[in-house]
Amino acid sequence: MAEGGLRERQKEKRKQAIMVAAARLFQEQGFNAASMEDIAAAAELSVGTVYNYFKSKAEIGLAIYQADRDLVQGATDKVIANPPADPVDAICRMMETDFETEVGYLDRAVWSALFGASFTDQSSLSNAFVSDELMRVDQFRKLLQVLAAKGKIDAAADLDAAAEMLGALNLWYFMRWLAGLQSGTGDAAHAILSAEGRAALKRHITQLTRGLLA
Repeated sequence: MAEGGLRERQKEKRKQAIMVAAARLFQEQGFNAASMEDIAAAAELSVGTVYNYFKSKAEIGLAIYQADRDLVQGATDKVIANPPADPVDAICRMMETDFETEVGYLDRAVWSALFGASFTDQSSLSNAFVSDELMRVDQFRKLLQVLAAKGKIDAAADLDAAAEMLGALNLWYFMRWLAGLQSGTGDAAHAILSAEGRAALKRHITQLTRGLLA
């Protein structure tokens, strides 16, 4: 049992080393320029070992992206379980998690590289971005259902339509954030989470939730 646990920890350590090395190369060289051989060398592993864990560079990119999304979903699950009393504040808190939660090696250049790759032939990455947006709509729906059960919003309102609208707004903020990354115009995440950025988000949420409030 102990030996099996050690093997699993070693496997996870190698997998993380590959992901960290790949993220660094995507940052330095761009997604398309970095090769599996480059990633293996940066991780100090053989190319064969890297292929034992990931079949392609796109699969590594997907794993990096998924690690970040898992953290974000964990954070939003906590908001759903115990939302702020004010429904506008609760929805704002959900959206802010996207910009407050990230794995340490997924910085602005890596995000830009992965998003750019999703528009080429990396269908797994493209599908991941689409699936993530659908997941976010589902998370908003769950939050609205919790708020309705608490009497904070009108239970007779069309919560599905409201969740889709909030998902669209969340995507708009994400695209705005990403545009800041790609143009290199400062720390886009910090700008969105600044006092001014939070105030703008609250105005948008307040406008969208009119008619929902109980």
